[in-house]
Amino acid sequence: MIFNMHPIRRARPALALMAGATALWFAAAGPAAGADRRVENPASEALRVCADPSNMPFSNDKREGFENKIAALFGEKLGVPVEYTWMPEQMGFGRNTLKRWLPEENRYACDLIISVGSGFEVGKSTLPYYRSTYALAYIKGHDLDAVERPEDLTTLPDDTKRDLRIGVFTGSPAGDWVIQNGFIGQIVSYRAQSGGYDVDPADMVTKDLADGDIDVAVVWGPIAGYYSRQVDNENIKVVPFSREDGPMFDFPVSMGVRYGNDAWLHTVQGLIDDNRDEILAILEDYGVPIVPLREEDRQVQEDDDD
Repeated sequence: MIFNMHPIRRARPALALMAGATALWFAAAGPAAGADRRVENPASEALRVCADPSNMPFSNDKREGFENKIAALFGEKLGVPVEYTWMPEQMGFGRNTLKRWLPEENRYACDLIISVGSGFEVGKSTLPYYRSTYALAYIKGHDLDAVERPEDLTTLPDDTKRDLRIGVFTGSPAGDWVIQNGFIGQIVSYRAQSGGYDVDPADMVTKDLADGDIDVAVVWGPIAGYYSRQVDNENIKVVPFSREDGPMFDFPVSMGVRYGNDAWLHTVQGLIDDNRDEILAILEDYGVPIVPLREEDRQVQEDDDD
């Protein structure tokens, strides 16, 4: 998925999504759809961003997400307005936004995806501009205050461990960690892709944890960090996983552009490099757990250009 780097995003109805993606594909796949259309400076008039209209804390159509704030920063630096093409960020997202040609306007629908992962296949990506990680969250004052690292869960008194209810998404690296550390009997399982609009990963924190249905929420860090701050009258502790807990908890995040737009790619990379402190401040404002970039993160662009 474009957002394999976001291990848990908002669930979408699979059939409706496939139907919408098919319709968009036929709309974009006219006689000239395969033509080589290279746009040297796609942001000459506006910064056109591809984004999900309802996927906080990442983005929404009210421009309240941290991806929206980063886009606004870039628009300000470029001196152009920011415009959006909205689409649920699921199968076919890049093909039906970034690569969708609008013949009546003689341009692509949008030119930049603010967050893509290492599995991005429909274009080229910048160097990763941050890494985040899975995290666990719990409400302070309920016998878990000694948990400062995920490993501390394993050292709790036996009776406390036995009574825990731990919410995890099936198939996630953090879910595997919970099982491997002997908590399989304490798992409250969530499905990452249920096919319903009413299923939101945030509910694990804002509803189930806050209401006491689970004692610990184990979820993708940006979701845990942001939504732990949205719960009124609760003091929620967020404990990020680190590399000491295992190699597969943190993921790199880059920005994506179309193939053939190398000049635009370098412009975007320059915007990242020149505004790194401001970008990190935005992420911190949203409670995104940040882990250091790895050495290989700094080699992706060099290898890609060889």
